[in-house]
Amino acid sequence: MTDSSRMSPRIEAWLKFIEDRERHLHGLDSFDVKSKHQKEFQAVYGICVQAIRYAGSYAVLYRAGRSREAVALARQALEHALTAQWAHFEATGPEQLIDSYHHTRDRTFRAVTEYLGTPREEVEEALRSMTTEGRRLPRVTGMIKAIDYRGMFHTTYLQQSQIVHVTSETVTAFMDINEEGQLDLLSEADDPYPTQTVQYTAMATMFASWVLESLRTGTPGLAELDRLSDELILPLNIRAREDEDTPGTEAATDS
Repeated sequence: MTDSSRMSPRIEAWLKFIEDRERHLHGLDSFDVKSKHQKEFQAVYGICVQAIRYAGSYAVLYRAGRSREAVALARQALEHALTAQWAHFEATGPEQLIDSYHHTRDRTFRAVTEYLGTPREEVEEALRSMTTEGRRLPRVTGMIKAIDYRGMFHTTYLQQSQIVHVTSETVTAFMDINEEGQLDLLSEADDPYPTQTVQYTAMATMFASWVLESLRTGTPGLAELDRLSDELILPLNIRAREDEDTPGTEAATDS
């Protein structure tokens, strides 16, 4: 189990940033958004809030000593935040997101009604009454690759997937070879890359926060995010560090 009492000052600063951003959301009564940004705001607000809440939940598990189990939440935070970034920088991103929401609704409706044995003609009639058939969104990895710089987020996402999914990494994490060459079975295991995971989860929080703040009238929160970006070595958005190799690689190294 991860000893959260011995975490580095850098990790503590990133976790505090994540927790502060979630509290910041709770403290906002409303968002004043210009009309030209309304469609994008409505398409990405929920995604951004969920990214920040996933990150906040990651921090809770990390502090509880369950860094490995927390990776599932870190991966979801990154996926949601990068999807919002893709929608922001892709010319038709918001429209594609909205179409995907209709597609997911229709697919789920078909699956549920098929399971319940609803007559096919009733299902088709109900679907025709809906606004649009929608279209499937590109694969998550495809969206990440489309906006990623030098593949670092795609690589991190795949690395986290090795822990989240049923893989050989899961098998070996709970077994060890002792000095006698015998197999030891373990009931606990840690995230093998805790510093990197915390940093990228903080990045996901920054990315989601930046999208929301950039859509607000007058962008009142961007100056504070800019200050925190420099202080915590976190890029403001997916394109903020295109002149650099990696975002704070010295801080993301795990021994």
